[in-house]
This record gives sequence, C-alpha cells and structure tokens, in this order.
Amino acid sequence: MRRVDSSWFGPETYAEQERESGTLAKVMALLGLAAVFTAIGALIGPALGGIGFWVALIGGLVLIFALRAARDVAPLNLILLMLFATVEGVVLGQVLEIYVSEGLSLIVFQAAAATAVAALAAGIAGYTTHRDLSNIGGFLMAVLVIVIVASLIGLFIQAPLLWTVISAVSAVLFSAYLVYDLNRVARTQGATEGQAIMLAASVYLDIYNLFLDLLSLLSGSRRR
Repeated sequence: MRRVDSSWFGPETYAEQERESGTLAKVMALLGLAAVFTAIGALIGPALGGIGFWVALIGGLVLIFALRAARDVAPLNLILLMLFATVEGVVLGQVLEIYVSEGLSLIVFQAAAATAVAALAAGIAGYTTHRDLSNIGGFLMAVLVIVIVASLIGLFIQAPLLWTVISAVSAVLFSAYLVYDLNRVARTQGATEGQAIMLAASVYLDIYNLFLDLLSLLSGSRRR
C-alpha cells in the first residue's frame, strides 16, 4: 500500500516512488520488446498458412501456461515471453491479412488508433488511482469466463448480432483489465524479473485482445 507522508520529498516517499517507476519501466521495456517480436510474427504469419495459424493459436495457450510455471526461472521466462509474443504475432498477421485483402485497411488503422487511445486512458486511470483495485479481479475473471463460453456458443450459432455483443462486452472487459493490471503495476514496488514479466504478459494480452475486439466491432459496423 502506498504511504502518505506529510512531505512529498520525504526520503521514504521518494524511495517508494522510485520503486514504483522502476517496476513501470521494466514492464514497459518488456512490452516494447514483445511488440517487436509480435511484429516479426505478424510478418511471417501469412506465409505459414492455415496450419501455421492453428499451431500458433494452440502454441500460444501452451506457452502462456509454461510462462506461468517458469515465471521465476531466468532466462527461460524471458525466452517464453518472446516466443509467446511471436506466435501471437503469427495469429495476428493472418487475421490482418484477411482484413487487408477485403479492402478494410482503414478499419485496421482505426482499430489500432482506438486501441492506443483506450489503452492510454485506461492505463493512466489504473496507474494513477490511489485505490487498490485487486478486489475486482474475481469479478473480471467471472466476466471473462462468460465471454469465453459465449464465444464457444457463437461458433455453432451463425448470429452476427451475438458476435457484436460479445465483441462489445469483451472490449469493455479488457479495458477494465488494463485499469486493473496497471493498478497492479503501480502497487508492485521493486518487482522481480519474474513479476515484471508476468505483469507485462497480462498488459500485453489486454491490449492484444482489446485491439481484436475493436477490429471486430468496427468491421461489423462497416459491413452492415
């Protein structure tokens, strides 16, 4: 919990602020590195075809669980994070190729811009608030389970309106997760490498999924 001292320039308060900013710097550096590997994956993704898509999709799930298990095992934890970012990039590259081939390049740009604005706003809100938001984690997880179940149902029900609702709820959910995860970053002082990697993975997934949700929403409104 953050201390509230009578002076902002007290040595203990300054030390705490240094530890907080240190954690943020680690997480942002890891996110930047992950973004580079995602871009590499996105570039090679279209060349891998349908098999590559499914291998990357399943591989991403395996890698995120492996990362959780090896979170404190260096340098394996960093290698797993970069591998995860790469296979997610492969999936993203194939998704974007579909949009571009359908003449929806502008939609991709709009979704990216909207994601950047939403991520920045949510991140600032989560990082600067003095409230501990850890108590909403359970609620967010419950909503996530509902979204996943609804998505599985949507695979068998051809209902465009259902997917629009799912995408909208999911976009709000991952915006809330960004607030929640950046709040965790702010409250994690002097994070270890393993903690910083897991925090970066969480924020990465928030932004990644938010982008896909906004892409789905914007393209859906364009097609109607």
